[in-house]
Amino acid sequence: MTVFTPASLRRSARHWPFHPIGLPGIIARQDFRGQLLFVVSVQIVLLLVAISLDLARFFDQVISSVPEGGFFAVTARLAWYLGLRIVDMVTRLMPIAVFVGVLAFELWSVLTRRRAIHWVSGRHPMRVLMPAAAVGLVLAPLQYALETDWRPAAVLAQAAAKLGTYGAQFERNRPRKPVWFMSGDRLVHAEVRYGPPATLVDVDVYRLDDKGRVRDLIRAASAEPSGTVDVWRFRNAKRWTRDADDPMAMRVTVTPGEELLTIPLHPLAVTHMGVPAKYVPDGDLRAIVASGTDMLVGAEHRVWLEVRRANTLMPLAMALLAATVSLFAGARRPGLPVLVVCIFTGYTIHVAVRVFIAAGELDILSPVGSAWIPVAIASVGVPLFAAVAALRDWRA
Repeated sequence: MTVFTPASLRRSARHWPFHPIGLPGIIARQDFRGQLLFVVSVQIVLLLVAISLDLARFFDQVISSVPEGGFFAVTARLAWYLGLRIVDMVTRLMPIAVFVGVLAFELWSVLTRRRAIHWVSGRHPMRVLMPAAAVGLVLAPLQYALETDWRPAAVLAQAAAKLGTYGAQFERNRPRKPVWFMSGDRLVHAEVRYGPPATLVDVDVYRLDDKGRVRDLIRAASAEPSGTVDVWRFRNAKRWTRDADDPMAMRVTVTPGEELLTIPLHPLAVTHMGVPAKYVPDGDLRAIVASGTDMLVGAEHRVWLEVRRANTLMPLAMALLAATVSLFAGARRPGLPVLVVCIFTGYTIHVAVRVFIAAGELDILSPVGSAWIPVAIASVGVPLFAAVAALRDWRA
C-alpha cells in the first residue's frame, strides 16, 4: 500500500542547512523539560541497578559497622553510605545517562507522533539541538563538581570509614610496609605514614653515580616535609659516603638533630600513595603535577588533570549527539536497525572514553589527547550526522 504525502508536508533536504532556525520558544522549553526528565529517569534506573549490586556485597559490612545503636542509627549509617556511593556512581554514569535520556525522549516524540506534528507545522528539524544543548550546559557544572570535588571526597570518606570496595583498597590509618621510590640518581626506601602530613619512617636514601653505583647512603629515623615540596627534614641522620681515593672505603658522618635533604618527592604524593589519580582531590592533584616532582607521580596524574576538564563537556557533547542521531528515526515509527545504530553510537563514545583514558595512563597517548579526543569525536559527530540527515528527504 502506498501512502501519499503532499509535497507541502515534505522536508526538502536542500532547505535544511539554510532554513532559519530562530529562537527557542514554547516547544523548545517543553523539549528541555522532557529531555531533562528522561535523563534523570535513566540515571535513577542505572543507579538502582548499581546500588542493588553494591548492597548485595557490602550490606552486612555497612550494618555491622554500627555495633551499638537502634534502627535510626543503622538507617542513618546506611543512608550515609548510599549517599557516598551515589556520588561516585553518578560521576561515572552521567554522560551515558544523558545520551540515553535525550535519545529516549526524542524516540518517544517520534512514537507519539509529537515530532510529526511539529514538523508538519513548519518547525525546523534542527531545533531539536537547542533543548539538548541546554540540558548539556545545565549538567556541565554538576559534572565538573562531581569530578573535581564530590567524587574524591566521597571515595576518601569510604576509605576512612573502611567501608565498601574503597575501604579495603585504600586503607590509610595504618603504616604502609617499607616501599621503594626511585627518581634519577635517588633511591629511597622507607615505611610510609600517610598523614597528613606525610612521614617517612626508618628511611634510607641512596644516591647513585653515573655508573649506577652507590655514591652515598643517608639513613634516618624519620623524615618529614619541610614546607618546600622537594625538601625533607631528616632527623638523627647518619651518612655513609664513598671515599674517592679508596672506592672500597666508606666515610661515616653523624648529624644529630635535623638535616635538610632534597628528594623529588611531593608530600601530597605520599599522602595519596596507592590512590588512583581520579580519586585525588583536585587541589592536591594540581599541586602534585605542578610541583615537577616525579617520585610516585606518573602519567595517570597528568591524564586525570585533563580528563576532569574534558569530562565537563561530555554531557553537552552526548546530548547533542543523541539529538542528532535521533534525526535518523525521522518522524515515523523507526525500524530496529535505526534504533540499534542510535544506541550503538552512544555506547561507542562511552567505551572510547575508557579506552583513551587507559591509553593515556599507559603513556601511549599524551594527557591532552587521551582526555580530549573522545570529546572531539562526539563533537565532530554532531555536524557530521546532521549533514547526513540533511541530505535525506524525511517525511512527516
